[in-house]
Amino acid sequence: MKEADHLTPPMREHTGSNVMGAGSLLAGLVGLLAVLYYPILYPMLVQWTDDPDYSHGFLIPFMAAYFVWERRQHILAEPPQPDRFGVPLLGIGLCILLIGLVGAELYMQRVSLLVVLAGGVLLILGREALKVLAFPIGFLLFMIPLPAIVINAIAFPLQLFAAKTATYCLDTFGIPVLREGNVIVLASTRLEVAEACSGIRSLQALVALGTVFAYFSQTLLWKRWVLVALSIPIAIVANAVRVSGTGILAHYWGTEAAQGFYHTFEGWLIFLVAFAFLLLAGFILSTVGRDQARSGQHDAPTVLGAQPRSIQKKPIGIAMGLVGCALLAVYSLSQGELIPAKQSLQKFPLTIADRWAGTELGLEDDVLKVLRLSEYIMRVYVPIPLMAPEARPVSSTERMPGPVVRAIVDRSFSNGPVWLYVGYYESQRTGATYHSPKNCLPGAGWQFVESTEMVVPVNDRSITVNGVTIQKGLDKQVIVYWYHDRGRVIASEYWAKAYLIWDAATKHRSDGALVRISVPVTTTVEAAQAKARMFLQDSWPLIVDFMPAA
Repeated sequence: MKEADHLTPPMREHTGSNVMGAGSLLAGLVGLLAVLYYPILYPMLVQWTDDPDYSHGFLIPFMAAYFVWERRQHILAEPPQPDRFGVPLLGIGLCILLIGLVGAELYMQRVSLLVVLAGGVLLILGREALKVLAFPIGFLLFMIPLPAIVINAIAFPLQLFAAKTATYCLDTFGIPVLREGNVIVLASTRLEVAEACSGIRSLQALVALGTVFAYFSQTLLWKRWVLVALSIPIAIVANAVRVSGTGILAHYWGTEAAQGFYHTFEGWLIFLVAFAFLLLAGFILSTVGRDQARSGQHDAPTVLGAQPRSIQKKPIGIAMGLVGCALLAVYSLSQGELIPAKQSLQKFPLTIADRWAGTELGLEDDVLKVLRLSEYIMRVYVPIPLMAPEARPVSSTERMPGPVVRAIVDRSFSNGPVWLYVGYYESQRTGATYHSPKNCLPGAGWQFVESTEMVVPVNDRSITVNGVTIQKGLDKQVIVYWYHDRGRVIASEYWAKAYLIWDAATKHRSDGALVRISVPVTTTVEAAQAKARMFLQDSWPLIVDFMPAA
């Protein structure tokens, strides 16, 4: 007995030192992860501040931390069982980070954190701990902004649905209304269901809120999934009702009633109504069948007076080694993005091939805020022999009054004008990227009649571009567009994204431009296509000169 008493203090001291050593290693691992992900997470925090669509992001980490705290008894109940499969999982997460970094894909970089966390838990604590913490880790996905290509694909259908629903409701109430794409035309005003009004903000927030509500209100897994799934149509319908209400306010009380405080208050009110329907759905689900006891954290054994878990140092050291290697790789790859020198688009000639004379039109401030362009030109070119005297070339720094520009465009329409738009991005690493004409043109009320790829000979080569025919009412246009990326002419937006990743990795460049030529159909589609080809061929040498080389 005396011998045991003699040995006990050193053993406790040894155990305490192991715990302190493992704790120090864990602190070092957390520090390495903070250094590795700070350049990625800090801009995301800024985006939460600036982008109302993701203002709910501030709450997500706190909710995830609460879910971890709620599961603490599970973690304390079992000793760590390090799993070697955590090494490849952690490695996959770090590879996703590096691929996203070199490929200028923010979403991949941010999502990699979740994979890294899962791999670290599996490597250090084991499979059971990963099962327990899978939900808190997965919940963090709600804090990561979706990539622009996904937002564009989701927002536009939501805009159209809201506009169609609002038009139907207004017509049902006897209010004269006409819809052109996502534009609602009333007797006294026009309402545009912009991207901010697509409902994607309330959709993301309500799905996140629905996930939390389902977790606390339902005990069966299938009920939780059903409730989360129901939050999607509830959010979409609620937004359509909000747009309908905005139209009613604008019809009876004027445009001012559909803007500012009333518009914001209506949005919050409809969101609360949507959440009330979600509560009702949860109550109905709770009455269906007989719920079993929750198999989550509430049935975990209570560990009274539990000693600190004896976490092994070796798995932590392996994790630190992998994160350290990734940190060195990131440092070596972060040589700074190459921003190629180029002429400013503002110097793009207003006279092309002595055949076309242009006038600067410009874009609205709210459009520019959405596009986030580095620079652009938006012009109307008229054949010089047919140009009206008033439509003299105007320097790009000189902006003509709106009514004068509209008069020029109207007068020159019958003479066959050509619109040229070039939107240039010097870097797409921060999420600013192209808005496909496949989304923005239907949003303005245009319907795609025909879409194909055109091969156009230019100088000593041929290029493949998109050729589409669009129509709105009696108006019809031919659109020719392509992505001019680092010396390449790309028709497909998906190939443009693939080349972006490749060039960002191999050339450290992510610059590019969307070039669009629009020609009204005044006689036949074939004649408009021929005019678009002619303008492309005439302007091609200038476009190449004003775009960075490969």
